Amino acid sequence: MDDKIISKFIVKNNPVVHHSVKMKTTLVIDIGNTSTSLAAAHGLRLSGVQRTPSTEPALKLRSVPERAVIASVKPGVNKCWVKFLKGQGITAIYWVNHHTELGVAVSYPKPETIGADRLANACEAAAMYGAPVVVCDFGTALTFDIIRKKEGYVGGIICPGLPLMFDYLAEKTALLPHIRPVKTTQVIGRSTEEAMRIGAHLGYLGMVKEILTQLRKELGRGIKVCATGGFAGWVFDGWDHPVPVDPQLTLKGLARIALLNNNDSSFK
Repeated sequence: MDDKIISKFIVKNNPVVHHSVKMKTTLVIDIGNTSTSLAAAHGLRLSGVQRTPSTEPALKLRSVPERAVIASVKPGVNKCWVKFLKGQGITAIYWVNHHTELGVAVSYPKPETIGADRLANACEAAAMYGAPVVVCDFGTALTFDIIRKKEGYVGGIICPGLPLMFDYLAEKTALLPHIRPVKTTQVIGRSTEEAMRIGAHLGYLGMVKEILTQLRKELGRGIKVCATGGFAGWVFDGWDHPVPVDPQLTLKGLARIALLNNNDSSFK
């Protein structure tokens, strides 16, 4: 669907968006615990996707957008990013939080504790797939976010991510090496590294399947599932029931949030 048609749809179906919404270019930034992803968003279209360490922005913008929308789960680096953006000439910065208009309700006891990236994921998943939907985000932590049809965002599940599992094994043992997860078809490891990879692959796959099984029991078998994050494809590859994987789901959610919150004072 064309971006202009999508934008008109958003305006028509979301009263918080004024009918005079303009298609401003926005820098969307997802600051994670380890790395940061960003892109230029024109409406809902992304371009120039880049990745950089969260602690030290090491990138060069191809063009300078008018404004930025940021989801950050690492508060300690926020000032660093503000300084970087101001140095690029971007002064209109919108920080996603529990007050942000998402296009879906948030029915959570302490909404201020929800990660901004998870709010962006909920926004995009509800718009793209409809509710009820579960978003699986495979980052430093593995999160499952649940969006119901009437209540909207109701909560989720948090598990250790694959990188944390390998880091912990290497740090807390004397003989196990630090390795990266690589998919394997073996069941019995013939080396320490292979045994660790099999344990991670089968164990992690089992954990994800069990969580989704329990969520389907709770929410109904017809619930939709989508995924994002660096290891999503690694986990869901070859499943009997394919799960759509979108590496840019969070950034797309931030682009949608930019449209939904176009009239916020932070953008003036």
